[in-house]
Amino acid sequence: MLIAKTAKNMQTVSVALPSQTVQPSQPNSTGQRNDHIGLFTLVFITSLIIGFILGKYQSNRYKKQRDKQMAQILKEFENLKHQQKIISNTEEQMSLERRKKIEMLERIWKIKP
Repeated sequence: MLIAKTAKNMQTVSVALPSQTVQPSQPNSTGQRNDHIGLFTLVFITSLIIGFILGKYQSNRYKKQRDKQMAQILKEFENLKHQQKIISNTEEQMSLERRKKIEMLERIWKIKP
């Protein structure tokens, strides 16, 4: 209760603080703005250069991989071509054998009265 009575007798004092018009994160002069633009430009150009270098590296890597794949495809193509040749020779040989068998059967058929 003592505190409440004392608070009644005191007068209220309001204190006004001047507001800051410039925030500390804002640049204070055009020189600082130019520094920020210069820094941004430097980061941008550096990013472009690094991107170009990495892109060139990736391109060379892709070309090597593509060349290996093309060599492998050509090798497989040659293998298939060789296998096809072997198969066609085998089929040709089988057809000759069939013809001989058919001719022999025809002779046997003609011989029997």
